[in-house]
Amino acid sequence: MSNTQPYDILSEDFADFALDEVEEFEDLSDRTEVDVQANGQTFRAKVLGFGSSYKEDDHSHAPGMLPPREGCPSCRWADIAIMRMDSADGPSSYVLATMGKSEVPGETHRLKIVFTSNPRKVLQGVFVNTKGPKSGPMDKKIPVPNAVAFRRAAAVDEDLETVLRENEALVPDPAPEGTYQGF
Repeated sequence: MSNTQPYDILSEDFADFALDEVEEFEDLSDRTEVDVQANGQTFRAKVLGFGSSYKEDDHSHAPGMLPPREGCPSCRWADIAIMRMDSADGPSSYVLATMGKSEVPGETHRLKIVFTSNPRKVLQGVFVNTKGPKSGPMDKKIPVPNAVAFRRAAAVDEDLETVLRENEALVPDPAPEGTYQGF
């Protein structure tokens, strides 16, 4: 992709770029700062963490049939990107983008984006509501793709690393050996 054209955050190009950045470059200084477009806004950022629930060719329905309402891991999935916008004249800002994606005819991708300078808000943003009655503190969880994105981001950002260290028990660790390749 050309450096002059921003990445559409909901595009496959952005997902491929973000995944390559987090898998290939362990040091933030090696990551590429790019223009990203989301909700009609364009901003310049580096990808800190990325996770996805996408599963290629793992359909839960017969070929040619619509997927079941509860979802299909190859037709509907979630991506999450944690980015940072650095500023020469102020504090850095985090960008948390959660994306619901679909290849089902008639359905569209969904995007929730949050800009914050508070690393604790990034952790709060990776939690999702669980289904069922809202009966107390156990009504939220961190899905594996979100945990992977947060842990990848914490590996290259000191403030997020501090938040992770303080809240280690809350963030699932699907790869305890510390490698998140293939997630």
